[in-house]
This record gives sequence, C-alpha cells and structure tokens, in this order.
Amino acid sequence: MAGQAEIEKIGQIGERGVIDMLRDPSQFQLVFQPQINLATGGIESAEALSRWQHPAWGPVPTCRLIQVISNLRLQSALFQRVTELVLEASKVLSKAGTPLPLAINACATTLATPDNPDFLHDEALRQGVELSLVKIELTEDAPVADLRALKTSLACLKRWGCEISMDDFGAGYANLGMLINLTIDELKLDKAFASSVATSRVARRSVRFALALAREMGWRVIAEGISCAAELHMMRALGCRHGQGFHLGRPMELGQLINRARIPGR
Repeated sequence: MAGQAEIEKIGQIGERGVIDMLRDPSQFQLVFQPQINLATGGIESAEALSRWQHPAWGPVPTCRLIQVISNLRLQSALFQRVTELVLEASKVLSKAGTPLPLAINACATTLATPDNPDFLHDEALRQGVELSLVKIELTEDAPVADLRALKTSLACLKRWGCEISMDDFGAGYANLGMLINLTIDELKLDKAFASSVATSRVARRSVRFALALAREMGWRVIAEGISCAAELHMMRALGCRHGQGFHLGRPMELGQLINRARIPGR
C-alpha cells in the first residue's frame, strides 16, 4: 500500500499521467463486489470498483484516486474507461453463462454531461452488450448543479435499458430531495444504517421508512456495508431483501465473480 509520502506525490502526477494510468491494464483494473439476494444467498448483480496499482508504490487508496481525478477534472475520463471495462466484463460473464447486471458509479456532474451517457450507449452498441445489463449508481458528495441536464441524461439511460440506482441514501446529498426530483429503480442504503441497525432505534425506523417508501414506489433496496452476521440478521428481520458488504462478499476479480455466480445460493 502506498505510504503517506507516496500518496502526496500521486497528486503531482498530472493530467497526462492519470490518463496514461487509466489506459494501462497493469495499473488500472476493476474488481466486483456482489450484491446478494438475502433470502437465497445468490448473486443478483455486482458493483464495479476501481483499483489503482502504482508500479512503484503499490495499491493507491480509492479515496485518493477519486481525489486526484476530481482535482484534475477527469471524471469523464474515468467514467468512460470504467464503462469500457464494465462492458468487456459483461461480455465475459454472458459467455460464461452467468450474465449479471454490473453497476457503474457516476456523480451527477458526470452524468449531466451528454457526452458520457452517449459514450455508454455507443460503446454498448460497439461491444454488443445489452444495456439492461448495466446499472448506473448515482453518487453525490455535492449539490447537483444542473438538475435539468441530469434528469435528461437519466431519462435517456432508462430509455436505453439501464437501471438507475441512488447510492449511499441517507448520507450527504443522497436524500429525499434527490428522490423527489429523479426517477430511479433502486435505493442503496448508506452503510451507516447497517453498522447501527442492531443498536439504534432511529436507524431501524429509518430503514423501515425507506423500505416502505421503496415498496410503494416499486424500487429495489440494497443495504450497503453489511459486515457481520448480526447486521445481516437485523436487515433480514426488517424486511430488506438485498444486501452488499464484506460479510456477503468482498470485492473480487472477474473470474472469482463468475465462480461465485455459479453457486445458486450460500
């Protein structure tokens, strides 16, 4: 793992260095974290997560990668590279007989830029991948600057077959105000709920509220950050049907995901 001194140097790599890194398969790869049906234990989808392996310094923390990308305003470059790799992975999954929807993380600014949804659409056509096998997880750590453009992009993505997921609901800017303004298919409960649901009445009531709202709206709910058997038990007891977290499956390489997907349930 890159130390603090190396992490500071990473911020000095510059735009060209980061773009070259994104295109270097020895440095930039994806791993996939399963999203599990809590009743059967089977995988129903997976989230694609970016990993940066620096040739000299080793693994770079994901939070630092995102910070560097943001500072250099290269969110579109990251989104487009992840899109290419996710669609390639989707083809491999289908050929292996284990087709699974794969989720791509993207912030509102990235999605509100028309070039990015268009890139996803065109790249899916080029690679021959059905967009019903792609989910977009909307991540937010800042207010949405152009809500109209975002809504237009999400409408296009849904028309093409993508599902839209609201990531980290209940934290930061992923809140009820966003739900009022956007059309989604899935709600991902922030990991703070799973970590406190066994001890906090507020957390339990919040989860019940989110589940009731989702049932009325026809949304799927995924509880993020399930890290132990007690959290899994509580989420099941509250009626949550889908989950994600280290207790259910750590991020894994594509081959491991295929092997895990071949197991009907655990």
